[in-house]
Amino acid sequence: MIRKTLAASLFAVTAAGFAGTAFAAEPIAERYVDASNWPAHEAGIERFANAEAKLVAGFNRICGDTFCEGEFANLRPMELRCSVDVTKSTLKQCLWTFSGSSSTVNKKTGAVTTSARLFKCKLMLAKNTPIESFYEVVDGEDPLDAKLPMSRHSVYDSINGCL
Repeated sequence: MIRKTLAASLFAVTAAGFAGTAFAAEPIAERYVDASNWPAHEAGIERFANAEAKLVAGFNRICGDTFCEGEFANLRPMELRCSVDVTKSTLKQCLWTFSGSSSTVNKKTGAVTTSARLFKCKLMLAKNTPIESFYEVVDGEDPLDAKLPMSRHSVYDSINGCL
């Protein structure tokens, strides 16, 4: 009796184990990935970082005469992130975040007060913008002012309406 119960238990455990692996669903491929993971996982890190660096350099060149006046005179680009539709190799969305702060010292108490703000600026991309076309624009002489592919807008236009 014990042998039959033990044998039946082992068979049930073994069958359950095989059922879990044999019939497990294939992982669903992601439709959208970070641009740094396009065309494959981590394959676009360097290329995207170079594109972001060019846009940051463009921003820093004009900051003092444009965006970096007024309440938040120390605006800093924080991060550019873009999503890619892997089925079409097109950009779905790009979001460029900036931060700025303003501090004052209370002359009577010496206390420092700060106000800070985070800006989330969507780039005005045309629908189904090919990522390769985006990189071509960013690799140009003036990536901040160049028109985005298939669009009448530039990166500058996108952040001007945001900052």
